[in-house]
Amino acid sequence: MTARSDLEHELRGPLAAAGFLTEQEAADLLVMFRAAKQLETAALIEAIDEMVGALPRPFRAVTKRIMFGSRLG
Repeated sequence: MTARSDLEHELRGPLAAAGFLTEQEAADLLVMFRAAKQLETAALIEAIDEMVGALPRPFRAVTKRIMFGSRLG
């Protein structure tokens, strides 16, 4: 796959502006997009852990499981 097609896959669909990008620009944008996505996920997990951490200990794991299932662990 090319960087442009990988970028479109990450963005969940074709992107008209991708046709104006060089392969290197698409690759750079893909790297930045994936890094931002990982950073956002880590920040969200940290915020959730802080919120759940405010609950009494017996309710923490149960609350996370009810809210998110097994997605957050």
